[in-house]
Amino acid sequence: MRRTLVSCTVLLAAACTSTPAGVAPPVAAAPACTIPAGLAVMNDTWRETTAAMNPDAKAALILSLPACLENPDPAIRDGFAYETLSALLRSDTASVETLRPLKTELLALLARADADPNGFRGPFAALALAEVARTDRIAPWMSEAERSELIAAAHTFLAGLTDYRGFSDTEGWRHGVAHTADLLMQMSLNPQLTRAQADAILAAVALKAGTTGHAYIFGESQRLAAPVMYLARQNVLTPEDWTAWFTDLWPAGDPLRDVAYRSEAALARLHNLRAFAMAVCVSADASPDEAYAPVGEAAFALLSQLP
Repeated sequence: MRRTLVSCTVLLAAACTSTPAGVAPPVAAAPACTIPAGLAVMNDTWRETTAAMNPDAKAALILSLPACLENPDPAIRDGFAYETLSALLRSDTASVETLRPLKTELLALLARADADPNGFRGPFAALALAEVARTDRIAPWMSEAERSELIAAAHTFLAGLTDYRGFSDTEGWRHGVAHTADLLMQMSLNPQLTRAQADAILAAVALKAGTTGHAYIFGESQRLAAPVMYLARQNVLTPEDWTAWFTDLWPAGDPLRDVAYRSEAALARLHNLRAFAMAVCVSADASPDEAYAPVGEAAFALLSQLP
């Protein structure tokens, strides 16, 4: 794989970037969000306060957090709600009786993402669902149908996503594509993953890997590459499967290929697919694990075939 690594590095140096137009929607009122005393900032006070909580109090806190995930204030949305949820779920203190209703609420928020005109609800529901999915990866509690439901929800959200805003100095993160990729990554890491679920994850990634509506600048391509890399490690797809999947990301018959440098849509697709394939190619070549060789070779083949 050394030859491919050198080739990927050369292609990376030649890759171009572009900047998308900004979007500035009005800020609408967010759902009521209550921050308990001592929990606004993750510091020693936060740790002491949560450590003193009994299981029922922790469960109540966890289930209250979805209401804060679309708050326009990044210190509340990201700094309090998401960070608190992540820390509590990663501390193995949440029971299935807490996790299942949390999952249900977050899935409902993701399905109603468009109801938040500020664009925070969907991305942060997806990011929170990634944490829920992680708990099942560590200690299985979901059924196969529940795992498939999470992947399908990610697919549906990505299929309808047109707000590509990443980070704002004043509003913080949205990052819908990357956050949903994180959910898909957690699913791709799950030892219980089936071949059908692996195919569903790849179908979801394909929706945005080469999108024509926006040129990524906030690391989305690398985040989309992560579930692909972890699927490669699962050894559920053959080298032929990987070649076919990467080829289908921009098939030879696509009319945009003929106007690759004379169309905004084509240039966006070219930029995004190059960044995505490069992320996979370089990651595969940098690893000594031969399980990554087929996906790396398929990614390099796509790079070689781009206009």
